[in-house]
Amino acid sequence: MWVKPEEILVPGAFWNAEQTNKYFILQQRHGHGKNKTNITSILVRTLDTVLDTKPPPYRILHQTPNSEVYYLVACSLTQKEILQDWDWIAKNLMHTLFNFDNEDQVTEFVKCKIESLVADFKRSKDSSEDSESQTFRLYSYRFHRIFDMPEQEKLVNFYSCSYWKGSLPRQGWLYLSVTHLCFYSYIIGKETKIQIRWTDVTELETINSFVFPDSIQVCTRQGQFNFSMFVRKSDTFNLMTQLANLAMKQLMDEESFREDTDLLYKLSKNVPKKASVLKRDMDARAQSEAFRSTFRLPADEKLDGLTQCALWTPYNKRQSKGILYLSNNYVCFKSKVPRLVDLIIPLREVQVIEKASTDTQSHAGEKSILFTMKHKASFLFTQVEDREFLSQKLSELLGRTSAPKSPLEDASSLCSSSNSFILLESGDDDKHHKRNQCDGILHQPLMELYALPVHGDILETETEKEKEWTKHFEEFGRGMTIYRTTDTTQLILRGVPDKLRSEIWLIYSGASNELANHAGHYADLVEAAVLKKCQSNEEIERDLHRSLPEHPAFHDELGLNALRRVLCSYACRNPHIGYCQAMNMVASVLLLYCSEEEAFWLLVGICERLLPDYYNRKVVGAMVDQNVMDELMEKHLPKLHAHLVKLNMIGMICLSWFLTLFLSVMSYDCAVWIMDCFFFEGAKVIFQVALTILELNEEALLKCQDEGEAMQLLSEYLNGIYVIGDSVLDIGEDLSKSPPFNNLNSFPLQTIPTGAPVGPKSRMERSHKKSVLISTIIFESYRRFDTILQSTDISTLRLKHRLKVIQTLEDAAMRNALRSVPQTNFSQMEIQELFLLVRGDHLWQVACGAVSDEKAVSTAGTSGNGHQYQLIDLEQFRSAFMAFSPWGNNGNPNLHPLIHRIFMLFDDDCDGYIKFCDLVQILAITGCGDVTYRLRLFYCLHLPPLLNTTDVSTPGS
Repeated sequence: MWVKPEEILVPGAFWNAEQTNKYFILQQRHGHGKNKTNITSILVRTLDTVLDTKPPPYRILHQTPNSEVYYLVACSLTQKEILQDWDWIAKNLMHTLFNFDNEDQVTEFVKCKIESLVADFKRSKDSSEDSESQTFRLYSYRFHRIFDMPEQEKLVNFYSCSYWKGSLPRQGWLYLSVTHLCFYSYIIGKETKIQIRWTDVTELETINSFVFPDSIQVCTRQGQFNFSMFVRKSDTFNLMTQLANLAMKQLMDEESFREDTDLLYKLSKNVPKKASVLKRDMDARAQSEAFRSTFRLPADEKLDGLTQCALWTPYNKRQSKGILYLSNNYVCFKSKVPRLVDLIIPLREVQVIEKASTDTQSHAGEKSILFTMKHKASFLFTQVEDREFLSQKLSELLGRTSAPKSPLEDASSLCSSSNSFILLESGDDDKHHKRNQCDGILHQPLMELYALPVHGDILETETEKEKEWTKHFEEFGRGMTIYRTTDTTQLILRGVPDKLRSEIWLIYSGASNELANHAGHYADLVEAAVLKKCQSNEEIERDLHRSLPEHPAFHDELGLNALRRVLCSYACRNPHIGYCQAMNMVASVLLLYCSEEEAFWLLVGICERLLPDYYNRKVVGAMVDQNVMDELMEKHLPKLHAHLVKLNMIGMICLSWFLTLFLSVMSYDCAVWIMDCFFFEGAKVIFQVALTILELNEEALLKCQDEGEAMQLLSEYLNGIYVIGDSVLDIGEDLSKSPPFNNLNSFPLQTIPTGAPVGPKSRMERSHKKSVLISTIIFESYRRFDTILQSTDISTLRLKHRLKVIQTLEDAAMRNALRSVPQTNFSQMEIQELFLLVRGDHLWQVACGAVSDEKAVSTAGTSGNGHQYQLIDLEQFRSAFMAFSPWGNNGNPNLHPLIHRIFMLFDDDCDGYIKFCDLVQILAITGCGDVTYRLRLFYCLHLPPLLNTTDVSTPGS
């Protein structure tokens, strides 16, 4: 590659001259090429490895016979490329240079010519804005050459660090690719290579001990590896955790890694130009994931950029400083002061965006942007950095925003006369609405169709809460564009009134975005799913009558049919999850408070965004959160944790709590209070509540002598949680006088001793022993753990335990596969290594896109007990057979047809797959089996129908 000419003071140090002519010299750096064993090559390779100076191994210098000054004009990573530049010089420059009489003229001509070539290259490079730097290309080349990686393996980034081998560090370079972690060091002739698949990592954490100070520790099945002396340790660890997380998702879902091509054309000024496009991709993924999680946006939403600004809030006539986030379909604002004010503006609801006039908006100052909504509300952002660029970007995004597909997308003013959103304008969607009515889809909550007797105090409290929420809507707005403040938090903690529960859940969970963006999609799913014959639908039918049996709505076909449609539609939408037990209980409660379509999109939000991986075949997410809960207990309730360990109760307390959002252990009247906070705050709420319940029962649990006694105590306590007390205890009055959110420490603990007078536990009027108010549980959970537990901490702990949980499941699947292998001449260790090699090769092909996602998912979803890991297709079998069998590397030109016939022989059900045990038998027979068995196999392979008689040639033919 041509470079801008620069002077070289010592042209011969560390370099060998390969070719020379009168005006140019081609050099190769010591330590490259064939001669790598002499002392000079060893020293140069050591310096290049230890120091941050790794020049390209080939270069071309310009010099004139009577000058001592040399100029670098070209460099390259490969000998082939540098020879092309050398040939170009010989053909296009040398003849012209001989015509000059003055050497200074020769040098000036060469410099001008090379500079013009560099300029031409830069112009062509500008068309691809983010092409990788020469330095990154050099390290990528070294990575592929040192570790013998194929071209499909993509390097993400590289870091200088030390690897602790024994008690001594070895300085070198850490290479992080999509599927591998690699380290290379070369010091005084001693070479150190480490190559780890991300799918083999079982633990990843930062440590700071006397032996390994300020290090990153990577653990695998084979051992642990410690790396330290990073220049950018946090950046390195964040990238490592992100790549490890992608690998764990690959182990669960077997999906390939796809680059985000949109990054190449991103207009945002906030995206730094990294050396690697893949590094930019990974950074953008992490930022977008945090952005979506913060504002509960759809999974396909990508953060485009962010900027500092202030939001004018009309309810207190102040400006709140914060950050404005921009994506393809949303503009979001988050104040610098936590929970002071958040705002989400869907671009589909925006009428016009304009620069605010500073003379008419004197309070706003300069650099203001005004959003005018279709429902006539407006939002003013002030002190916007680079207002011109932001205005241009907003205009571009607003122009690309598609028109609303239904009146719901225009409606931000929603009627509160029922749980469901009632459109104030029906528009042109009547035909679709009529079709839904004909299909039997419910458009109102089941609690309105199956009204239950309501306790007098509850009715009074509900009325009071409705008034508070109505006043809140008048002051802070309504719909997706509501101002989210500390006042909202206080109202949520006091409990949401039943009539508004659907609206509040949809807004704060983000499900209203899905509902607006996919008008009519649910009806299409219902039509396709209900009559479909599949395993998920059969499981749904078995569990229908066990879904909230205490409510009369699910004793009647109307309620059961609605529940069936919601669950079957979700199984059709997401076949990877399909149906999991506990989904029926959650969906049944959603149907009580929401219309059928609203309940469906809330279920989508729970399964895919709020509690990811909870409801797949292996309930990985719930198992991960159970481990997170155990660690939180050990940290915040150490005595109780140690006691539960003695009782062998660790790992079994909270699993059902989390899977059902506490619906399986307490009255749904009480559990929906937790669901109110869950949809508002996210998953951290369930950890807060679980820790609070255990802490309130810590003294009693410490006295338990066995597991049964402890479980019985918790069961009675949870069954005794109630919404409102007898007439002596008016919860409505207490909540109305509750302290502000910032003073939760002064909230009194309201409990009733076990054995208190019996009262109604819920509107089902069942007898019980009261234990504690649900409002007390909620307030105490926030008072004790809200500031201690942060969503970022939960995410970090989830990643840590996800590695352990998924690798444990992988080990269990491997043991299942090995148990199915019959006795052979291979040892158990050899069979295990073969399994890991075949499995690792398959995962690498999936990650690189060599195997289609559809094919990978079809094999990954065949069973939940590890059978999918035993399935091997023809391509996998061919590569394994050619690598491990003596028959596969003998140079036979007819090898591929023979391999195909072997595969057909062992493919009993003709589905295109053989089992891992079949592969072991084939390798055992062809590799180390008795000659009689090998001859018998060879004979069978030449019998019809494996051998097609039309393909047989005879000597006389």
